[in-house]
Amino acid sequence: MKRAATLTIAACVVVWMVARWVVFDFFQLGDTRVYVHAARMMDAGAIPYRDFDVEYPPLATGLFWLVGRTPGGDYQLAFSMAMMACLVATALAALAIARRLGLGRARTTVAVGVIALTPLLLGTLVQTRYDLVLSALLGWMVVAALHDRFAWAWTLLAFATAVKLVPVLLVPALVLWHVRRRPGRGAPVGVAWFAACVAATFAPFFAVAPTATWRLFSYHLDRPAEVESLGSSILQVIGLDSLRVQSYGSDNVTGSLADALASLSTLLLIAAIVTIAVWMRRAVRRGTGDAGAVLVAAIAATLVASVLLGKVISPQYLVWLLPFVLLGAGRWGRTAIITTAIAMAVTQLVFPLLFSSLTERGAILPVWLLFARNMLLVLLLIAVWPRCDKTSIRAEAPSREPLPTSG
Repeated sequence: MKRAATLTIAACVVVWMVARWVVFDFFQLGDTRVYVHAARMMDAGAIPYRDFDVEYPPLATGLFWLVGRTPGGDYQLAFSMAMMACLVATALAALAIARRLGLGRARTTVAVGVIALTPLLLGTLVQTRYDLVLSALLGWMVVAALHDRFAWAWTLLAFATAVKLVPVLLVPALVLWHVRRRPGRGAPVGVAWFAACVAATFAPFFAVAPTATWRLFSYHLDRPAEVESLGSSILQVIGLDSLRVQSYGSDNVTGSLADALASLSTLLLIAAIVTIAVWMRRAVRRGTGDAGAVLVAAIAATLVASVLLGKVISPQYLVWLLPFVLLGAGRWGRTAIITTAIAMAVTQLVFPLLFSSLTERGAILPVWLLFARNMLLVLLLIAVWPRCDKTSIRAEAPSREPLPTSG
């Protein structure tokens, strides 16, 4: 394990450095301009949400401030190094999960290799957005859950939710896993602890500026479909005209048909979350499938569905899928790995290389590349969708072995 962890760390660091200083041009700061602004405002004594608008949850703004406190004064470099650390943490979590699931050396190597190559597959946005924080937190949340460290699991899920709101969709999966491994009152206590931790991050801001803080939620609820979303890509391919607008910090589409597709997509997401929860409940009751694989599959499917069926598919959202979509077994697991790698590469072609053309009417190549990327996400959802097989869940006793470390 020590040798594998060392090689994993080395691979992530080397690829990150090559991507940053050899392959890509980093004169464009991307979203780090927004992060720098938030950090400077807080340094000046301003309170987020009350004194300046920010679309990110509290722990994310805290991260921006903390990076700004790094000695040296180069915010972009400091932020890049922080995200490199998160990539390493994600890869080590994948290593720990693969070991727990009993995946073979070859499959584990490929999964960790794809994670290490993410800075090249997705491009500069990996180093200028903070989404790798989510991957690291969720990866180690699953490691904790697989080792029955539920206090840690619920805490890490709460931190992830306070960084990016999407992880709240994983609560049903963790509840069902907790109930299976610790029947009784453990799961309700875990949910209560999760809710308390999340509430604690928001409470100070609600206390000083309730209306402004609520805008963090209404911002995401009210925004229209983004131009890269599934519904928008379908409209563009079939040639149906829709109104293009610049709002909510992105290029969006609006109109009756676009709005209807966005609403349908949201309903499909809700249906997917419910279906995954029902499948997982039946799987853990009937004893079908491998124990840990049930949890990983449910989380992978939930995250892919949240990306595919959301009103916004920003390119960096593909980072959320790591490491879970890479840890499936069998031919569908291999399909998921290949699909993920190709989807990342195609996403980089769409953004940033052809994105300016995508927003122009009459564009053909970027529209079809975007559609292809979204169809790859559809295939990925099919590949990771939870399946019941003929093997039985081992009736293992609750585990008390220590959490794996990189050392």
